[in-house]
Amino acid sequence: MELSDDEAIIQISGKASHYVQSVVIVTSKGRHLEAGQPSGTSFNMYPSHKDDDLVFISGTNHGAMTSIAAHWSRVDTSATDTEH
Repeated sequence: MELSDDEAIIQISGKASHYVQSVVIVTSKGRHLEAGQPSGTSFNMYPSHKDDDLVFISGTNHGAMTSIAAHWSRVDTSATDTEH
């Protein structure tokens, strides 16, 4: 999924048992990307503060994905120069 300039990931949810079974990524424009088969216990990750953005996703793998974590932070976009 390619995000537009004014779009951000606002939620990551899914289901897991011994492994992460499914993941759903939701954007600020209401678009979503779903992967896997939904079975197991639900999880839901979103920023604690309204101005935070998703900075990166991490996880562990032991033959398959065994954990997933979303890392949110306030990002200063004014310090980023995207012009060449």
